[in-house]
Amino acid sequence: MIVPMRKLSLLIFYRDYQAFLGELREKGVVHIHENKKRSAEDEELKHKFAVIKRIGEMIKQLSKRIPETKETFTELLERWSQAMEPKEKLFFYQQVFYAGDRLKEEPEVTELDLLTFLENQFKRMEHIDQQIASLEKEGMIYEPWGDLPDEQIGGLQRAGWDLRFFTVPDRKYLPEWEDKYNAFVINQDKGQKYFVTVLPREVEEYPEADVVSFPQMSAEQIRQQVAGLKTEKETVAENLKKIAAFSVEYLKDLKVRICEDTDTLKVKDAAMTLLEDKVIALEGWVPEAIAADTDHWLADKGVAYELEIPTEQDNPPILLKNNKFARLFEFIGELYSLPNYREIDLTPFFAPFFVLFFGFCLGDAGYGLLLLLGITIYKFKAKPAIKPILSLAQWLGISTVIMGIVGGTFFGIQLLDVQVPWMEKMKAYMLDSQQLFNLALIVGAVQIIFGMFLKVANQWKQHGFAAALSTIGWLVLILGEGICYWLSTKGYAMDVPMYVVGAVAGLLIFVFNNVRRNVFINIGAGLWDSYNMVTGLLGDTLSYIRLFALGISSAVLGLVFNDLAMNMSPDVPGVKQLVMLIILLFGHSVNLFMAGLGSFVHPMRLTFVEFYKNAGFEGGGKKYQPYKKRSN
Repeated sequence: MIVPMRKLSLLIFYRDYQAFLGELREKGVVHIHENKKRSAEDEELKHKFAVIKRIGEMIKQLSKRIPETKETFTELLERWSQAMEPKEKLFFYQQVFYAGDRLKEEPEVTELDLLTFLENQFKRMEHIDQQIASLEKEGMIYEPWGDLPDEQIGGLQRAGWDLRFFTVPDRKYLPEWEDKYNAFVINQDKGQKYFVTVLPREVEEYPEADVVSFPQMSAEQIRQQVAGLKTEKETVAENLKKIAAFSVEYLKDLKVRICEDTDTLKVKDAAMTLLEDKVIALEGWVPEAIAADTDHWLADKGVAYELEIPTEQDNPPILLKNNKFARLFEFIGELYSLPNYREIDLTPFFAPFFVLFFGFCLGDAGYGLLLLLGITIYKFKAKPAIKPILSLAQWLGISTVIMGIVGGTFFGIQLLDVQVPWMEKMKAYMLDSQQLFNLALIVGAVQIIFGMFLKVANQWKQHGFAAALSTIGWLVLILGEGICYWLSTKGYAMDVPMYVVGAVAGLLIFVFNNVRRNVFINIGAGLWDSYNMVTGLLGDTLSYIRLFALGISSAVLGLVFNDLAMNMSPDVPGVKQLVMLIILLFGHSVNLFMAGLGSFVHPMRLTFVEFYKNAGFEGGGKKYQPYKKRSN
């Protein structure tokens, strides 16, 4: 559900503004209405966002270099200080121990110096890599020439002789060049001859071969330079490893401070100056549940304020409050959009379907069991921040196990074909391909109709009961005619009820779709709505066939890998079992990854496209983000 909000309007004397902002941040409950236009034009804000991005990228790079050994914070500090030059040590001690009172006699440093220093180190390593790549490419060119005597070459040139380097295919090399041009073959490799000519400088005639630029270094010199650069890179990398742990913690704290600065700048951009720079006006939002507490708190702050119920023109931020199960799916809904303030939160309504759809798509009890066990074990040592996602994965694993049993698939093995006595009773609950196909369509139709009921509730809530009459008409038509048809198959006379249902539905769809409009306009709108509804419902329902298709495809791929393991393994004891194991592990790992990815993506598509559309979802809500102190 969407938590009700209260609109907070504030008037603060300019002289008290800064102090009040600090207290407001400490309170941490007020979402300030952002002035996006002014924030977008704020150059300081843009700069801080850029710095935050730089810090985030640096944290990612450094996190990969933190040693696996656990050390105390004191040990980390000591290692970090030992890795630095005296000037860098000064920075370290100033930042860590003298952050609020810098040493006056020493050069000033900024809190971004560490970030700049680290960026330069990574840039240095990138530059070294470029240098190594260039030298190795050059070395490949010069390798066939071997170690050339630089002094002798220089002596020849000073004496008026022109030394040139050539390469030519073996078949095109002419032995007479040795007499005519003083050609000397240096090397022969891969069908190419590498040779030099020594002629007087005034001679302008040369062999018909490819000229090679004069080698500036020998192959050995290039190898030495590459080795030196690699040693330098290893030194830089080792130093980064020594300071990585501390630097990450420092940068995380720095990021928090800068993010708090951006929050404050946004608040300042949102403020309006009144009465010739004497009064500041702010507008924000507070959850209804804590509005009374906020009221008492503000009463003692010496500011003018008003807490009121939002009007139709207001756009309050969105704070969701769901049960433990539905809460796991809130981040999935946020991937598309938050609901607007006046509509229904669809999270608890799509959550059970999403779990079912995932199991339907993956559709293998073995994969589901593997996923469930792996996630459960990992959850014991996982960080608290990701445990909700792991809990969601557990539900998806349970669904996969159940749907895998229903579909009769276990690591690609078709259980319906397995002749095991104790499994015979279970087969009665398993479905074949045709039954799974029908189930996919039935589940899709159920979700679509359920979505239409939610659309009625959404329209009723936002615009009144009259706005929902058209949708009610379609529900009457679909469900009423469906029930009448089903009863007719049981021998009941349903001709008159079917006409009555059709008439009632027709009136709601074509006449009362908008009670404020002319009836003829309503009829035209009803015809257009009918066209869209009929084609849309058909297409939406058929979209759910993908549940069946993905489940079948993962099962077929699993079966294929099983057959490959059985048929491609050599008939040698020990080797056969090893090859089978390799094929099975590789094949089922690839299948699980690909099928798992599709099983997550396609239920999202069915949710956001088919379900949301039929539920009348509008979206566009902005998340409730109170102005408060941040943490890592």
